[in-house]
Amino acid sequence: MSVSIFSRPVDVRHIDFSRNKYGSPLLVDVAWIREMPSFAHTVEPYSLDFYDITFITRGQGSFWLDEQEYQLAPNQVLFTTPGQIRRWYVSGLEGICLFFPAEFMLEHFNDPLLLHRMHYFHTHAGPRNLILSSEQATTLIERLSAMHGEIQELREDSSELLRSICHEVMTRLNRWYTDEYKLLIEKPLHVIVSKFKKCVDKHFHQYHKVQEYADLLAVTPGHLNFMCRQHLGRSASQIIQDRVFCEASRRLVHSQIPIDALSDALGFTNTTYFCRAFKRKLGLSPLQYRKQAILRETL
Repeated sequence: MSVSIFSRPVDVRHIDFSRNKYGSPLLVDVAWIREMPSFAHTVEPYSLDFYDITFITRGQGSFWLDEQEYQLAPNQVLFTTPGQIRRWYVSGLEGICLFFPAEFMLEHFNDPLLLHRMHYFHTHAGPRNLILSSEQATTLIERLSAMHGEIQELREDSSELLRSICHEVMTRLNRWYTDEYKLLIEKPLHVIVSKFKKCVDKHFHQYHKVQEYADLLAVTPGHLNFMCRQHLGRSASQIIQDRVFCEASRRLVHSQIPIDALSDALGFTNTTYFCRAFKRKLGLSPLQYRKQAILRETL
């Protein structure tokens, strides 16, 4: 089933992670789709403030992530990074989901770039889905089922066990993903470039200048630009612009936010400058871009 993602702009619903779902705070959850009656039962766009790994065991239709469509199939894993816009057009969907906010993993691992090292998250090169072999699917179901069982009977040390299994699951998926898409995935980045990309994801709505990110990273703007060009083939300024206008495009397509409000939300002090910069980057004004998205729905 193929459905256009370019539907008439509506407000994007934002879903926060439910930290007290099981009484005491817990920063991870595993649930079967049948246990979540509202899961994938709307075609309206929404975004998450947490990471999501969904394993499909049955169902048909399509899953949209930003403006990319994925046709559903058994033994398929779908990966969502916080902030991405999701839509479902499905029937008979069954599967199991693992979701957690970043701090669940980062607070207990001495690696602030851990989630960025998983090739299926924060990627601009590789797909956000993976079809598993029968053996891989059995392994994943077993590990997620173990997490699900632990969550149903929480103990004092459950968080530590759940974090350990979660890390194992992510690592196995990263190996399988790397084996499948080894010609498409991004090459390992220098630590400065990785930190820069993480800073941009966090501060793009606030900082637009290379100097501001160089200050955060305690390097010179020239060195940051050199490292970005060497490892990404693009300047630091281009990386910042890509992130800012990617977010602008998402909100223009999936929300009714006024142009001046969008300009302000993305850190521009002047709406006219925002419109000029958007057109220079994408070839259309923000209003033209939004109207084109609506028109494409009717094609």
